[in-house]
Parts: sequence; structure tokens; C-alpha cells
Amino acid sequence: MKILGIECTGRRSSVALLRDGHPPAVCSLMKDGKPATQFLVSTVQELCRESGIEPHDLELLAITKGPGSFTGLRIGLTFAKTFAWANNCILKAVPTFEATVEGMPAERKTVEVVEDLRRGQVAWQRFEFQDNLWQPATSLQMEDLDSWRQRDHTGIYHAGAGLERLARQLPNREWPADWLCVPEEEWMPDAMQVAALGRRLYETDGADDPFQVTPIYVRKSAAEERAEA
Repeated sequence: MKILGIECTGRRSSVALLRDGHPPAVCSLMKDGKPATQFLVSTVQELCRESGIEPHDLELLAITKGPGSFTGLRIGLTFAKTFAWANNCILKAVPTFEATVEGMPAERKTVEVVEDLRRGQVAWQRFEFQDNLWQPATSLQMEDLDSWRQRDHTGIYHAGAGLERLARQLPNREWPADWLCVPEEEWMPDAMQVAALGRRLYETDGADDPFQVTPIYVRKSAAEERAEA
């Protein structure tokens, strides 16, 4: 199966092409430490050209749908839905937190993905390794930072965007010594993880309708809140 994976909301933003029997091809979407979504179209074109693949040859497009950067989500999903429709390609939009734990070692057993929402709030979701797969142990939650940090975090590994910002809001402005944390390079998913999860979820749940896919926003953007006010 020829799969295009896209992640353009975090520090591991990238595009990946996976084909059965071939090594994966990956292109970064990062520039100056930030996702460069303005290069998404040209990066996909370059990756297909270098791999000898025409866009209409792709069978599945997998992309993260959030939580994540408002701008990255909107640009990425708009591209993905348009591409899937124009090339008659299957679309699978996957939750960013689920993609984050995809491929992590089973020995970690429990991982909590966290995102700093600022304004004293966090989004979080726990996952457990069961039946040879990482599976959600809770639904996606939004909670006040003080309530979240008072929960029992014993034996739980932490990942996710904004862990550095969260640490600065904790007592002594540092991550507690007894709170486990995955290596920094695993805090966010890359396009290969997105492609792998997209294939698995497509095989179990089927395709997504490009006209019905919407981003997962834990809270409204600051611009939307100002507009409502």
C-alpha cells in the first residue's frame, strides 16, 4: 500500500511516504525551529517525484487532526482534504495524541500526552499498552493546571507539546524528579508515526469523508474568543 503521512503542527513536522517492500522516504517541514507549512505542497511534490510516485498513485493519506497548532491544523487538513478528493485517495485523519504514542516501547506501559493550553489549563490523555497496541485509557481531557498536577503521576511517562512551558509553571519551576518523561525527541509525533497509525485505523474503522473531517480543538483560539466577546 502506498501511504502519505503528514504532520504539520509540532516540532517534528514532516511528510513521509511508506510503500510495502520499500524503505520509507521522509522530508522535514521544519525551518528555523518552526513548522514551515507554506512549503507543504512543494514538499509533497518533491517527495513523490524523488520516489517515482504520481499523486494519483497514492492509496491512503494520513494526517494529524489535533490537538495542535491552530494554523498548522487548518492548513494541513485543508490540503489533505483537497488532495484526497482530487486524487481519489483514501483519507484518514488521526488524533495527534494517539499518533504521539504510536511505536513507543511497550515497556512504558502507561503514557500521558499533555499539551499546555496556557491560561492555567492543560489538555491530556492517557494511553496503555494492551493486546500489543497502544490504546486510549481515558478520553481527551481539559483541566485546570492545579487540578492536573495534583493527580497521581506515579509510574506514568509523559509526552506532548509544551512540557517545557508546563515545567515552568510547576513548583520550583521544574519537572518533578519522580515524574517520568519520555525523551524530548518523542514528545511529538512525526509523519511516519502518523502514516502507520493512519493505516491501522483505516483497516479497523474505515476511511474518513473528506467533507466531514474537522480539527480537534480543545479550546477556541484567542481570535475566536475575542470575536465572540
